Amino acid sequence: MSSVNGDAGNRVAPSLQPWREASDGSITLLAAQVGDRKSLHFPPLPETSPLAKSSVLVELTGTPVLYSYTIVHFSPKANKAPQTLGQIDFPEGVRVFGRIELPDGRRPVIGEPLRTALQVTADGPIYVFHPLEKVAA
Repeated sequence: MSSVNGDAGNRVAPSLQPWREASDGSITLLAAQVGDRKSLHFPPLPETSPLAKSSVLVELTGTPVLYSYTIVHFSPKANKAPQTLGQIDFPEGVRVFGRIELPDGRRPVIGEPLRTALQVTADGPIYVFHPLEKVAA
């Protein structure tokens, strides 16, 4: 877990975009540590929150793991593929709800490590989770 200083550049509407993209294309989700509390809050507090001034942005840099999931099946009229949603645990102590993107025919596995990525949708980019690829030996 690395803390991000509270300058104005790091405080630009984190609730609208709770991630930071690195130069290598990797995505790091952001959480807020409020006051002297040890627990983190995701997504970060909006700037309009009375607690925002006493909060610090924290990068969630650990490898998240799948805590639970569900598969949503849409009405045939919607003409959409099933969508996997899950609760993802970060080692920093934050549980995040999000979309899980898997290869066709693959089901999620509780406890498997994941990585964060961005997906472009009609409404703009969103964060999603992908299985962490195993490194070939």
